[in-house]
Amino acid sequence: MEAIRNKTPRKGSWRAALHKLRRFAWSGGALMPARAGTPRADDTVRSWLEQTVGTVDFLAHVDRDLRFLYVSDASLRFIGYHRGYLHTLTLRDLIPEQDTATLDGLLARASETGDIEKATLCLVKSLTYPLDVEVRAVRSRHHGVDGFAIAAFDVSSWRAIEARLTYELHHDPMTGLDNLSALLPALMRAQQTADEGGGCTALILLDLDDYQRINRALGYDAGDALLRDTAQRLQRLATRGERLARVASDKFAVVLSAPTRVAAIDAAEALARQLQTAVQQPYAYGGQAVHLSASAGIAIYPDARAASKHAQHHSPLLRRADRALAQAKSAGGNALAFHQPTDDPADAERLKLEADLYNGVRNGEFSLHFQPITKSHTGAVVGVEALIRWHHPVLGLVAPATFIPLAESIGLINYLGNWVLKAACMQLVSWDRQGIALQYVAVNVSPQQFRDPRFTQSVRDAIKLTGIDPCRIVLEITESLLMHDPNHAKTLLEEVTELGIRFAVDDFGTGYSSLAYLQSFPLAKLKIDRSFVENLLTSRNDRAIVSAVVGLAQTLKLELVAEGVETEAQRTLLTEMGCNHIQGWLVCQALPSEELAQRFEAQELYLHEIA
Repeated sequence: MEAIRNKTPRKGSWRAALHKLRRFAWSGGALMPARAGTPRADDTVRSWLEQTVGTVDFLAHVDRDLRFLYVSDASLRFIGYHRGYLHTLTLRDLIPEQDTATLDGLLARASETGDIEKATLCLVKSLTYPLDVEVRAVRSRHHGVDGFAIAAFDVSSWRAIEARLTYELHHDPMTGLDNLSALLPALMRAQQTADEGGGCTALILLDLDDYQRINRALGYDAGDALLRDTAQRLQRLATRGERLARVASDKFAVVLSAPTRVAAIDAAEALARQLQTAVQQPYAYGGQAVHLSASAGIAIYPDARAASKHAQHHSPLLRRADRALAQAKSAGGNALAFHQPTDDPADAERLKLEADLYNGVRNGEFSLHFQPITKSHTGAVVGVEALIRWHHPVLGLVAPATFIPLAESIGLINYLGNWVLKAACMQLVSWDRQGIALQYVAVNVSPQQFRDPRFTQSVRDAIKLTGIDPCRIVLEITESLLMHDPNHAKTLLEEVTELGIRFAVDDFGTGYSSLAYLQSFPLAKLKIDRSFVENLLTSRNDRAIVSAVVGLAQTLKLELVAEGVETEAQRTLLTEMGCNHIQGWLVCQALPSEELAQRFEAQELYLHEIA
């Protein structure tokens, strides 16, 4: 620790010592002799120099043959040699054989540049103890003899701490196994070796199934103890040529190599099965038997597609093995799966689309299209549904079915949902100014948006921003959203309904809501899912479902809208069955606001007149 604390001042000390030593040597001044009997410098010079060199562990002057011309008293105490004995040695005699090349390189650089050069090597103390020292050397002359001024200080403590920190950086403190930081370079080297030698590398990821139940049931001490036991079991199975690591809380990894792809597959599967079997053996903790299982995912490098090409060692093998592990987990656990290379392009495309989606939000690439909702028996328009569209600069119009789930997964859906609500309300107000007075605009609300604590406030913000009458806003939610947490949904619906907002259940009939629940929710509309309308003319089951929904809506006094109406025959049958509102391509596809306004101006669409 002393070496570390004194690192900064020592640096200045050895530099000053070297310069003073060099200065007196070049001037021919008498320094402390390396031989007994040589005249000493006067006390003033000696005191002045010793004050400087005393803060440096080792300071000496050597000739070209590395014989000592000068050694400070402090240096003699540091290395544990008598001055007379040191006279029989050279600097090279104090250096272990494995470090002589380092010393020679240091002195060669000092000779060539004339500057102070440095290197870290070992110095043997008292003929026995090796010390790590950092050495500085500079070309110099002593009493007309060419040589080198040498300064060194002990870095053994620092190197020991460095070694300990390096170990801790690359090892898991609980199990003593390599960690992810150590595994990644090993994995890279194994792949490089496979590239150069034509072999293959396999990566096994082993994850303990539902391990959190151990922590919940027995406590974290038990969980840690069983993890250590698991690590020992796996270590006994991993051979010398296989690298075992703990890469996450309950996840382990093994890297192995084989001469061929077939051999790698066989070896990886055999080892993975052995590891799973080891985990399945009963554990004991606190007198209680504990049973575990593990899932395994395996990836091979190079993969099947790259087997005939020059493989790239930067291939994301860890990610592929993780995907295989997820597949094994999805099979119910205690399973094994190999990565399938055909999955990679889809993942890469998804990642690219995620980045594009963020850019799309920043660049304003989203717009609204509006689809009319009409009276089924007259065709008069009562309202519109606002539908978000993404105009990708390269891909063109991206389907909502593609980007909506993506936005949900990366946390953008709330932002987009709030934007749609405000933009739809603003458009309704804009149409009012053009004389197109629609009764309402319907806006879809995602489950994430609905459960956001700020949802009610975002609705208030939209009303305040646009000045719209709240009763002209219809928020569409799904059955599954209502049934996820009925009590919370009921509370939130009542809270927002008090603002004057109306709610519609979208895609009705595809969920599992009951009449009792529907009666308890403050709803205004039901929308029959398009899947029941599509085969309405040919499927008795679909007709029966639609008939039941019509009866339910009439009983609950809810307005009913049929989605996906594309033919006149569908419209006629729905009207006869008692469905008073329709939406679909028969009336009009979803259009930008300007085009929809043009349809009204051309009288291709007309408004429903309220009596």
